[in-house]
Amino acid sequence: MSNTDSHAQHPQAIFAALSGFVNDLTLEALPVSVVQRVDLVVMDLIGSTWSVLGGRGARALWRYSRTMNPSPEATLWGTPHKVAVAEAATTNGALGYEAEFDDGNSLGGHWGSSSIPSILALAQRNGASAAEVVLAIVAAYEVGNRVSRLVAKGLLDRGIHFPGTMGALAAIAGAGRIMRLDRDTLAGALGHAALLPVAPYFPGHVGADTKNLYSGWPNHCGIHFTALAQAGYLGPAGLLEGRDGLASALGWQGKPEELAALALGGLGRNWAISETYFKAYPCCRWLQAPVQGVLDLMASNGLSPFDVADIRVLGAAFLAMYATGEPCTLPIQGKYSLSYCVAAAAVRGALGQAEFDQAALGDPVIAEVSQRVEFGVDAQLEAQFPGRYATIVELALRDGRRLRSQNVPPWGPDNPPDLDALAGKFMPIMRKACSDALANDWLALFRRGLLADPHLTRLFELLQRSVVD
Repeated sequence: MSNTDSHAQHPQAIFAALSGFVNDLTLEALPVSVVQRVDLVVMDLIGSTWSVLGGRGARALWRYSRTMNPSPEATLWGTPHKVAVAEAATTNGALGYEAEFDDGNSLGGHWGSSSIPSILALAQRNGASAAEVVLAIVAAYEVGNRVSRLVAKGLLDRGIHFPGTMGALAAIAGAGRIMRLDRDTLAGALGHAALLPVAPYFPGHVGADTKNLYSGWPNHCGIHFTALAQAGYLGPAGLLEGRDGLASALGWQGKPEELAALALGGLGRNWAISETYFKAYPCCRWLQAPVQGVLDLMASNGLSPFDVADIRVLGAAFLAMYATGEPCTLPIQGKYSLSYCVAAAAVRGALGQAEFDQAALGDPVIAEVSQRVEFGVDAQLEAQFPGRYATIVELALRDGRRLRSQNVPPWGPDNPPDLDALAGKFMPIMRKACSDALANDWLALFRRGLLADPHLTRLFELLQRSVVD
């Protein structure tokens, strides 16, 4: 029996149902707000990527991709160079995640950096339209989020970076849409998700480049898994719910029908891309709330770091993995450290890219304050997690006062930025990375919207404008 025959016998397989949704998706089915959100997530990813162009990591990845496969198919963003689609997507995805400034879905994944680079690489090579790219991005967020949210909490509890593990699901869905795979072929590509990586948090804690590949590698898998399926080499459509399948391997303990109900409920009505959060600060998403809390307390009370005796952060138990108090000598370490981020915000009155450069990482005042940051579990916040995520910041002042602030991450799904607010993050990044004129050209593109340029001519032109020597 062929793989195709096997798939036909399981029309209700979850991956088959999701693939049918991806195939049938049309622009007419999308609310205007969903189309507008696509513009925002692409804009945010460009800004996150441009913030690291020209750095050590970018240059190493450019060398890798140009050596591995220099076939001129898709742009290495911010350069005039093209390489093969898989290498371009891997490199652009890793760079999109390096700054820890990209969007995501809570207990879902970083679907933008995990899938948009592969979608755009294939679109550039294949000549896909703007409409197809918009639909592919929506499909990527939808499929990735619907599967990841089923197991993400359990992965997080075991110290596994669930966006890195689950990101390829989004990339496969988006790439499959661009490649126009039929339902059974796309389900077979999703079936290759048996090969999803285990992504422990350890590389982030020690500052290794591997952490950035947690978004680069999903793009690589998305392109290769869909290409394998297109060639007729298929995975099992029933992989997710099957006996000893993916969900079971990742900790799911319910019945297959319960899994299907959760994975498919509200499909075509509730849009995952509408539930994205955006980052106000270039650090791990889980640290956004305590950073906001300490900045609010310091600013509203006119405090200097010398006024503060101790800082205590309270939250859900999992946050303890970020509160080791170990010294941070590399940017990635700092972006994953509760102690460092809170201390840097208290000392500098801000938390931007400058707070993770070598001068800040070596700042003795930040280092000293970070040793006075403590973490504790709050029973109420623990009980609310993951349905609601918040932290409490308590400042003990040297004059005996105690100040307290409870915060959720800014720019969460319940309070997303509009284009003008997001431009306040985007434009300073772009003006630093390139000329004011080029930054303005980028903003103009997003103000018009991707669909205003049916063949994405302007987008691909801007992507290959060189911003580094």
